[in-house]
Amino acid sequence: MSKKILPYLILFLIVIGFAFSYFYAKKSVAIPADFHATQYTGAQSCKDCHEDKFDSWRKTYHSTMTQEANDESVVGHFDGKKYTYWGITVQPFKKNGKYYFSYYDPQTNQLLNTLEIKRTVGSRRYQQYLAQTDNTEGNYYRLELLWHIGDQRWVHLNGAFLGSDHQRFDNHTALWNQNCIFCHNTGIQPNMLNYDEILQNSKQGQALNLKVNSRFQSHVSDLGIGCESCHANGEEHVRLSQNPIRKYYLHFSDDSDLSIVHPEKVSAQKSMDICGQCHGQRTPKTFDMAKTWMETGPTYRPGDSLQDHVNPVWQSSKINNVQSDIFSLRFWKDGTPRLSAYEYQGLLQSQCHTKADLTCNDCHSMHEGNPEGMIKNENLTNKPCLQCHQNYAQNISAHTKHEENSDGSLCYNCHMPKIVYGLMDFHRSHKIESPNPSNEFAIDKPNACAACHVDKTDTWITDKQQELWQNSEVTDFSHNNMIQTIYKLHSGDPAERGIAAKNMSYQSEILHVNEKYFMIPHLLFAMEDSYPAIRRFSHQTLMSIVSQLAIESQEFSDFVNIIKEFDFIENNSKRSELSVDYWSYYNSIDKSQWQTPPEGALLDSEYQLKIDEIIKLRELALAQNKQIDIGE
Repeated sequence: MSKKILPYLILFLIVIGFAFSYFYAKKSVAIPADFHATQYTGAQSCKDCHEDKFDSWRKTYHSTMTQEANDESVVGHFDGKKYTYWGITVQPFKKNGKYYFSYYDPQTNQLLNTLEIKRTVGSRRYQQYLAQTDNTEGNYYRLELLWHIGDQRWVHLNGAFLGSDHQRFDNHTALWNQNCIFCHNTGIQPNMLNYDEILQNSKQGQALNLKVNSRFQSHVSDLGIGCESCHANGEEHVRLSQNPIRKYYLHFSDDSDLSIVHPEKVSAQKSMDICGQCHGQRTPKTFDMAKTWMETGPTYRPGDSLQDHVNPVWQSSKINNVQSDIFSLRFWKDGTPRLSAYEYQGLLQSQCHTKADLTCNDCHSMHEGNPEGMIKNENLTNKPCLQCHQNYAQNISAHTKHEENSDGSLCYNCHMPKIVYGLMDFHRSHKIESPNPSNEFAIDKPNACAACHVDKTDTWITDKQQELWQNSEVTDFSHNNMIQTIYKLHSGDPAERGIAAKNMSYQSEILHVNEKYFMIPHLLFAMEDSYPAIRRFSHQTLMSIVSQLAIESQEFSDFVNIIKEFDFIENNSKRSELSVDYWSYYNSIDKSQWQTPPEGALLDSEYQLKIDEIIKLRELALAQNKQIDIGE
């Protein structure tokens, strides 16, 4: 072969090689992976190629949602102190590097049982603890006490959820393998060992306790919410990514890699579905799928249409073809969710999604921003809303009728008010809608205006709404002309009462703390509510108000010292003893310099409760349709 031809031949072969590599790579990335036929590999397998994303994920609370119990993961104080709630004494303690709950009879101090803490669930707001038993080795049980990180204290689960004092000690003990596992972990295989046996026994009419009778040997690819929860199982992606030609092709081209799912490169609905698989309570699509879920896990994979695999839970959802309060009570009367983990349902009802394809990723960012909420600081402002509603951007006050930089001009406060209960707090509704006081008062739904104007009556609020926004639809309802926070605090269902108590802590320039004297006796009264969660919100708000007043008054400093001893889940007799003290002290305070109570405050001129009217409101709260008992 001529030496002159050889260089051209080599060049030709190189060009052919590059062309072959290019077309191979282009063809390779165009072939979608079958995520239903491949395996999960675990988040650690992503680190080598995506170290920055891996590191940002590790900073999130998703990554620590479920953990093995050890010195790095456990945040509760296992210091050996004993706590007696709902008739049982529990002692959290640590021994030889392991963590335990010991259970005692509070009357005899006899040791009943000791359980080793095996795993933790949660690491941001509160942490729950899982244990196993000798006769159900593969089962993990959620125990009765949680550690509240903000309050820095142990809380019985009966006081964490919206239930009354009339609960069993183990009312919220749950089997992790058939419940918590589905949202708090990745690559889920519950592996229920006796599903068919349980089903057959049930058909024969046998009484079953699933927490006791079920048997599991569950497996997950990641404890916690890992990469593959959002990006789909990565076995095929990891294999293909070993090819450097394919990797470089993707780096320099605009093609999408179909061996993995990018939540921002799928349709708006499918993007939302990825979050909705956990942030939208659901049931299996069919009865047969329930067996699949319990044995091999959910069938949905990121990139699928979620509603091909599940039935999202709605107000009208049924159990055994019968509508059940289990679901209906988790929504306000107009179908707006009022319990956390229904954010998906809320957004599905929002015109921002149905008309403008708004998705979770328009506000939240999985790898940026504050891990608490996973929102960038700029998205805590009006920026996300004004991207579409640009006509309001130049003069926001013309739309809101409030000062530009005030709380009343923050879009979220009016259109996504905090009316959703979960994790011992209230969170923003994800059903984006315009407030309509008359309609919301008529259906006993909390109103955004009343959340800030906590000293105003329903008449004032509805009249002001019409004065400022004349085009608002008006619904006829019977005005009570009471301050709405007071009215709801005493007459509402537990969610309404909790929201009212929480809203009273609102601080702004429109209502100085010296104008909140009227709230004090109402909050003292609400601290005797039969629902622990309501007592907690009432006590927290009262402490906030009285602590501010104590800065300028020794009288209120002494009051703080009395009410700070209140424990919202202490037994009734001890709380009753303390109530005598704080009511006695309140009645002794000189109120002659206090301004006249506002209209509709249900107080006489001496700041004493109009108890006959309060009792009538409490009777409304005790109506059967307001006896809510919902967990999470």
